Amino acid sequence: MSINQLILGVDIGTTNVKVLAADHNGHEYGVAQNSYSIIQPDVGYREQNPEEIFSVTQETISDVLANVQLPIAGICFTSAMHSIIAVDKKGALLTNAIIWADTRSVSYAQALRSTELGKFIYSRTGAPLHAMLPLCKIAWIRDNLPEVFNHTHKFISLKEYFFFKWFDRFVIDYSIASATGLFDIHQLMWLPEALEFCGITENHLSELFPTTHLMHSLPNTVAEQFNIPVETPFILGASDGCLANLSASGLTSEEATLTLGTSGAIRITVQDFVNDDQMRVFNYVLTEQYRIVGGPTNNGGIILDWLLQNLFPDIAGPEELFQLVKNITPGAEGLVCVPYLYGERSPVWNENEVGRFYGVQSLHNRTHFARAALEGIVFNILTISQGVQAAASKKIKAIWADGGLTRSDFIVQMISDIFNLPVYISESSHGTDRGAVLLGAYALGKTNTLETKSKPSKTFAPNADQSALYHHTYQKYLKLLEVKLD
Repeated sequence: MSINQLILGVDIGTTNVKVLAADHNGHEYGVAQNSYSIIQPDVGYREQNPEEIFSVTQETISDVLANVQLPIAGICFTSAMHSIIAVDKKGALLTNAIIWADTRSVSYAQALRSTELGKFIYSRTGAPLHAMLPLCKIAWIRDNLPEVFNHTHKFISLKEYFFFKWFDRFVIDYSIASATGLFDIHQLMWLPEALEFCGITENHLSELFPTTHLMHSLPNTVAEQFNIPVETPFILGASDGCLANLSASGLTSEEATLTLGTSGAIRITVQDFVNDDQMRVFNYVLTEQYRIVGGPTNNGGIILDWLLQNLFPDIAGPEELFQLVKNITPGAEGLVCVPYLYGERSPVWNENEVGRFYGVQSLHNRTHFARAALEGIVFNILTISQGVQAAASKKIKAIWADGGLTRSDFIVQMISDIFNLPVYISESSHGTDRGAVLLGAYALGKTNTLETKSKPSKTFAPNADQSALYHHTYQKYLKLLEVKLD
């Protein structure tokens, strides 16, 4: 590939869109980012306006294109998982996007989990049964919004809506499809039993394609808006979690990618489906060769927000809180926190789970509570990782960390000490958007492998004394959690 051609990686996240212009080696030439809102019309409801996000995404792409002076070889897309939108035959919106954090369909997930049908659906889709899944959301729409359900032509995600707006065609990549609970990741087709559960047919869903699929022949109006040639290919791309792994750990099963933003996840790359009898782990498709296996948590940096709002409204922000917490001995002098303030996905898969503190004594002040809560976030991810390793029969030997909380050296050192493993921070500040660039380069034939990895800008090694203290506290945590790890 000529160095004079760039690829755009477009990351449509939960709260913002980020666009990176880079060459096929990941060398960066420009970036822009803009945010949008989440709508909460009722308790447990989390929605977004697709037109708002589409407008912001187009504006952000245009900003980057206007500020790079080199031609564009293609544009590759990634997005958050689990959104669902009902549209009519003309593609007009019948609902907002119901996003991953929406829990209105919790009763459907809970009822399905214990059934033979639920176990079968998991064994074919690799998606743990949870209210986040479009599988459950569509069933909820069927029973609670029958007028909408009966007029729906397609149930689609945000990324599918964008491609329809650009190409007048409903298409979905295997990666986003594998996060729906409706997609057979063994046969790479929609799963009839899951569709029947929702009361739909495959005609209600988009046409399936690999993540490397190229869409050609942009309409003139779109090409003119972006000021790019009509032949510029748009690559379907993959989900954000899959491309975070591609960007960081280089598709090795021995190095996990730990993402810790508002929520969090830990993931490894494998080449075979991991069937977990306990339905703890997800299996998401990156390509026909690679699967991303892992577990997500609701309770990441959102716990930090809770601490700042409720216990520390008088301090400036996270770094000031971290400075206070550093003065408390690891283990928070016997105070242990199970940080499930917002329900939980992995490892318990219970939308109604609650958080709790144990071992409270008169010596504990608000800083102890903060220390225990931050430790609890990492203990929870360690528990998730142990379930992933047991299910996949793999051993994690190192971690790549990304996400907002991992910008703090204090938090990353805590991760290293609690996991007792080296933790790497990528030299690039871009994760999923960089992953989209790398996948785009592969799809365009500009590179013949996806097996590349970031170079670390920082490496954190575990402190043996700290790890021993954390190990003692973690044993208490596990007894409180009562979760089976193997």
